[in-house]
Amino acid sequence: MLSAVKVMGTVFWDAEGLIMAKFLEPGQNITAARYVQTLHKLCHALRDKRLGRNIIILHDNARPHAACLTSEAIAKMGWEVLPHPSYSPDLAPSDYHLFRFVKDQLRGKRYETTEAIQKAVCQCLRMAGTEFYRRGIFKLPERWEKCVQRSGDYVEK
Repeated sequence: MLSAVKVMGTVFWDAEGLIMAKFLEPGQNITAARYVQTLHKLCHALRDKRLGRNIIILHDNARPHAACLTSEAIAKMGWEVLPHPSYSPDLAPSDYHLFRFVKDQLRGKRYETTEAIQKAVCQCLRMAGTEFYRRGIFKLPERWEKCVQRSGDYVEK
C-alpha cells in the first residue's frame, strides 16, 4: 500500500556517515537558489562535523546542480566538484548504495504525514554504521572506472 504523501529530500554523507539530510516542503521544487541555500547549511554542518577537511562534492548534472549560481557558491566555499558524466546514474553513491538501503529498510511501512516519513528516513540513515557508509564511498572508484571503460554506458547491466 502506498503512503499518503511523498517527500523530496537531499542527503549529504561521506565515508564516516550522515552529515545532513534536508527535506523540501510539500509542493516545492528544487531550484538553484534553494540548492545553494542547502549547500550553505551543509557548509555549517561540515564545520561542526568534519572541521578542517578538503571537501569534494559529487552531484549529478541536474539543472540546479549545474547552474552558474551553484558553481559560484561552491567556488566561494572552496570546494572541489568531482565531474559527473551526463546520464550516468551509476556514479551517484546515493543512488546505488544509500537510497536502496533506505527503501529496503522502509519497505512495507505506511506513513501518514510528511514529518513521519522524514523522521523514519533520518532514523534509518543514522542507524547505518560507519562501515555501511565506507562501502558506499569506496565503491565509487571501481564504478567510475567501469563507466569510463564503457564510454559512459550503465555500469549495472
